[in-house]
Amino acid sequence: MAAAQCSCGFMQLDDEEVIDHLHQVFEPEDHRGNDGHVHEERGRLTCACGFAAITTEELDSHLLKAFAPDDAVGHDGKKHEGVGGV
Repeated sequence: MAAAQCSCGFMQLDDEEVIDHLHQVFEPEDHRGNDGHVHEERGRLTCACGFAAITTEELDSHLLKAFAPDDAVGHDGKKHEGVGGV
Protein backbone atom coordinates (compact mmCIF):
# COMPACT_ATOMS: atom_id res chain seq x y z
CA MET A 1 0.00 0.00 0.00
CA ALA A 2 1.51 3.31 -1.09
CA ALA A 3 0.99 6.58 0.74
CA ALA A 4 -1.72 8.76 -0.79
CA GLN A 5 -0.74 11.97 0.97
CA CYS A 6 1.90 13.58 3.13
CA SER A 7 1.40 14.70 6.72
CA CYS A 8 2.14 18.27 5.51
CA GLY A 9 -1.02 18.21 3.38
CA PHE A 10 0.47 17.29 -0.01
CA MET A 11 -1.95 15.03 -1.91
CA GLN A 12 -0.90 12.60 -4.61
CA LEU A 13 -1.36 14.10 -8.08
CA ASP A 14 -1.78 12.43 -11.46
CA ASP A 15 1.82 13.26 -12.36
CA GLU A 16 3.48 13.28 -8.93
CA GLU A 17 3.34 10.61 -6.25
CA VAL A 18 3.94 11.19 -2.56
CA ILE A 19 7.35 9.49 -2.81
CA ASP A 20 8.39 12.14 -5.37
CA HIS A 21 7.31 14.86 -2.93
CA LEU A 22 9.25 13.22 -0.08
CA HIS A 23 12.39 13.02 -2.21
CA GLN A 24 12.05 16.73 -3.02
CA VAL A 25 11.79 17.81 0.62
CA PHE A 26 14.55 15.53 1.95
CA GLU A 27 17.14 15.06 -0.83
CA PRO A 28 20.08 17.46 -0.42
CA GLU A 29 21.61 19.18 -3.45
CA ASP A 30 24.86 17.22 -3.08
CA HIS A 31 22.95 13.91 -2.81
CA ARG A 32 24.86 13.00 0.37
CA GLY A 33 22.81 10.79 2.65
CA ASN A 34 22.74 10.63 6.42
CA ASP A 35 25.59 8.11 6.17
CA GLY A 36 27.86 10.57 4.30
CA HIS A 37 27.71 8.60 1.03
CA VAL A 38 26.31 9.86 -2.27
CA HIS A 39 22.91 8.34 -3.05
CA GLU A 40 21.60 8.98 -6.54
CA GLU A 41 20.02 6.72 -9.13
CA ARG A 42 22.67 5.59 -11.60
CA GLY A 43 21.46 3.30 -14.31
CA ARG A 44 18.46 1.06 -13.99
CA LEU A 45 17.52 0.54 -10.32
CA THR A 46 21.07 1.16 -9.09
CA CYS A 47 22.22 3.73 -6.53
CA ALA A 48 25.59 5.51 -6.67
CA CYS A 49 26.44 3.84 -3.34
CA GLY A 50 26.30 0.41 -5.00
CA PHE A 51 22.83 -0.64 -3.82
CA ALA A 52 20.99 -2.58 -6.54
CA ALA A 53 17.21 -2.74 -6.25
CA ILE A 54 14.85 -5.25 -7.80
CA THR A 55 11.89 -2.86 -8.02
CA THR A 56 11.38 0.89 -8.33
CA GLU A 57 9.68 0.88 -4.93
CA GLU A 58 12.73 -0.77 -3.36
CA LEU A 59 15.05 1.91 -4.79
CA ASP A 60 12.67 4.68 -3.68
CA SER A 61 12.65 3.22 -0.17
CA HIS A 62 16.46 3.02 -0.11
CA LEU A 63 16.81 6.67 -1.17
CA LEU A 64 14.21 7.85 1.31
CA LYS A 65 15.98 6.03 4.15
CA ALA A 66 19.29 7.57 3.07
CA PHE A 67 17.97 11.15 3.14
CA ALA A 68 15.09 11.40 5.62
CA PRO A 69 16.11 12.61 9.07
CA ASP A 70 14.81 10.75 12.13
CA ASP A 71 12.45 13.62 12.97
CA ALA A 72 11.03 13.66 9.37
CA VAL A 73 11.48 17.44 9.10
CA GLY A 74 12.28 18.56 5.55
CA HIS A 75 14.31 21.47 4.20
CA ASP A 76 11.21 23.65 4.55
CA GLY A 77 11.03 23.11 8.33
CA LYS A 78 7.82 21.05 8.11
CA LYS A 79 7.29 17.43 9.10
CA HIS A 80 6.79 15.09 6.12
CA GLU A 81 5.54 11.51 6.40
CA GLY A 82 3.48 9.45 3.98
CA VAL A 83 -0.02 8.71 5.29
CA GLY A 84 -3.11 6.99 3.92
CA GLY A 85 -3.06 4.48 1.14
CA VAL A 86 -4.31 3.79 -2.34
